[in-house]
Amino acid sequence: MNRDVSIFLDLTRVLAAYLVFLSHSAAAVYSGGLLWQISGLGREAVDVFFVLSGFVIAHVTSTGEPHARDYAVNRIARVLSVALPALALTWLLDRIGTTMRPSVYSGFCCEPDTAWIAYLRNLFFLGDIWSQNLIPGSNRPYWSLGYEVWYYITFGLLTFLPRRLALPAAALALAVAGPGIAILFPLWLLGNTCYRQTVPPRYGAPLMALGLLGALGVATFGMRQGDIYNPFTLQPGRLLDYAHDYAMGLAFAAILTGFRAIAPRVAAPLRAIERPIRWLAGGTFALYLFHVPLLRFLAAILPLRPASWPMWITIHTTVPLACFALAELTERRKSWWRAAVDRLIPGKPQ
Repeated sequence: MNRDVSIFLDLTRVLAAYLVFLSHSAAAVYSGGLLWQISGLGREAVDVFFVLSGFVIAHVTSTGEPHARDYAVNRIARVLSVALPALALTWLLDRIGTTMRPSVYSGFCCEPDTAWIAYLRNLFFLGDIWSQNLIPGSNRPYWSLGYEVWYYITFGLLTFLPRRLALPAAALALAVAGPGIAILFPLWLLGNTCYRQTVPPRYGAPLMALGLLGALGVATFGMRQGDIYNPFTLQPGRLLDYAHDYAMGLAFAAILTGFRAIAPRVAAPLRAIERPIRWLAGGTFALYLFHVPLLRFLAAILPLRPASWPMWITIHTTVPLACFALAELTERRKSWWRAAVDRLIPGKPQ
């Protein structure tokens, strides 16, 4: 992949992950509602993540992962390197937090009668099939893995199976996942299209400007009736939600396509800060999956008022630092996970 585009993708990943964190930390229980204006923008960030993921997967399957086994090993290692530790840490923090201050968790998560089912289902990324939305403890962001993993599976089937089997197998995978996941698969595939289609440089700047205006318009004036993971229906309000997702996805696709067209001309500032961008991007998956359990845990154990500046400063420093520290033990150890998965999956070339 072009170096400049790669830096841009990493910067986008950092900004989107931090926006998700800020959108959750704006909740009253953590910060008294400070920054409430962006509390809903985490959903737009997830739309961006879906398009970004489709783009990256198109790249790796076109270059570094020509075989199904390579694709499977790398996807499994990437996901499990953070997903398994996230489930374990969520369980531990929730157990301590609910013991110390149950009121912080009441009505939010951790119902003892269903907790084990949610953890078990999400261990196999089945928490959101057919719009069930079983959340593992306090880890609300985990739901998106229940979408992402099914997109990996479906795309892998389309890419590596013989043509006569690919479409039926992919359709079966989406049928198992359910309509709530399937309806956003074309949004994920939009990233794949962005990778395979380019535009002349003269169209790059106007396309980026159009995408930025579109994203700003969706974020400012878009109206959602519910969250992405709410049950699938064909009611007007739910269809408006899906239109919202696709509008944001199309806006980001325009930005990405436009940047690719003019990257050599405008990438100098990004190259100047490439090292910190790369380092931060290497911890975004950990930031995404660890931050809500940590936020809820701190709200339970800290003797600080949610609306106070000490509380706001504490959570906005402690949580990101903790997430990036955890990334050193999880996300940045993908090579170890890849080696472990490689040993477990049969069919390794001799």
